[in-house]
Amino acid sequence: MVHSIKVEPLTIDSFKPYGDVVQLEGNKNIVIANQGTAKRVNHIAKLENLRLASGPALQSARPNMCIFSSAPRPTSGGRFDVKLLERHPYSSQVFMPIHQDGVKNADPNAPCYLVIVANNGPDDKPDLKTIRAFAANSTQGINYKANSWHSPMVTIGERVNFLVLVWENGVALQDCEEAPISPVRVDLTPSFKNLNDNPKL
Repeated sequence: MVHSIKVEPLTIDSFKPYGDVVQLEGNKNIVIANQGTAKRVNHIAKLENLRLASGPALQSARPNMCIFSSAPRPTSGGRFDVKLLERHPYSSQVFMPIHQDGVKNADPNAPCYLVIVANNGPDDKPDLKTIRAFAANSTQGINYKANSWHSPMVTIGERVNFLVLVWENGVALQDCEEAPISPVRVDLTPSFKNLNDNPKL
């Protein structure tokens, strides 16, 4: 029997065990900047490069700011099946939406991507009893803690471009470790309205 879960709203508090939500609304440490014309939130995410504290056995890493242009994932009957999780053992990873392709007058509060996370189990693999899924909109970014299990990016309905920041050194298992899992079915309804079983990639 396939394990099924429902989508939860993405909030600063609900995501704390896995990292940070990068958003203006709901933050308590907003300050006014630029001669009163801007709002600023300092230290909105904890950026980590744990290689610095892990000794000389690890090659040093450099921050890599890049752009991910993520095509929408196929869904089936309002559901998405998760079959793989990954983690970055020594680095946090930030995803911040910067553009939705082909979406005119898009509602910024409408979910456009899925954030799937799980705790680490006693066998040093994802603990599927703890897997959760969150609906994120285009005003919300995420910062995964170092060593936090998560799904590769899942956009729903339309292509979304993200600004990404992660520390990498080019050593595969130090940069990213993948773990195939028994399928977990995520019920996307009613959080996502723009479902498409055969999206344009």
